[in-house]
Amino acid sequence: MSSLALAVSDPTVIEESQWGGTLINYTVVNPADSRIGDIVGFVVEVDYDYYLYADTTNGWLAQGITGAPLNATTWESTMASNNTSVIYELTWRQFYGNIDYPFGSVDGVGYFVSYDDIATDTFQFDWSSSSEPYHLPILAGETLGGFNAYVDGTASQYLLAYVDNSINDTFGINDLHSFQGDTIPEPATLSLLGLGGLAILRKRRA
Repeated sequence: MSSLALAVSDPTVIEESQWGGTLINYTVVNPADSRIGDIVGFVVEVDYDYYLYADTTNGWLAQGITGAPLNATTWESTMASNNTSVIYELTWRQFYGNIDYPFGSVDGVGYFVSYDDIATDTFQFDWSSSSEPYHLPILAGETLGGFNAYVDGTASQYLLAYVDNSINDTFGINDLHSFQGDTIPEPATLSLLGLGGLAILRKRRA
């Protein structure tokens, strides 16, 4: 007797351009019928020549500044934050399921939920947040904005890190997985296309 498979949806990342394209706001959507677990990391490629900075207004940590963006080299480095002196034990590669840097020669910025080193290969995510939904990981059915990048133009590819269950549970390196996709531009960004902005939106450095 055959059974019907439950429908599942992919997570999405909405990209909104402000200040003439120098400030990009990202919103991560984890649908109720999401095919992945709890989202705990977000990396996105960026287009800049002169200035780069990343920050958040949602309690996550951000890494990515001019001269020290995420790329194939720093992907192998331990995780850090622009706003704290704390160094986290896992490398970016380990945090994203041990995959290679996903954007080729294009630089990126990264955002992640802070975590504690409990024991050897045993970690625990910080959970509480002072604002709704009052926790940091993005669970199924939740949407979280407040991811910001100060750049010279929009870009499009992103990578999410997720675990099956982040609620007060410990995790090891092998428990982290990744999901990759293309951002969805908001109307403010789409208006660039009518002005020949497609080359900016989808720019790839050789």
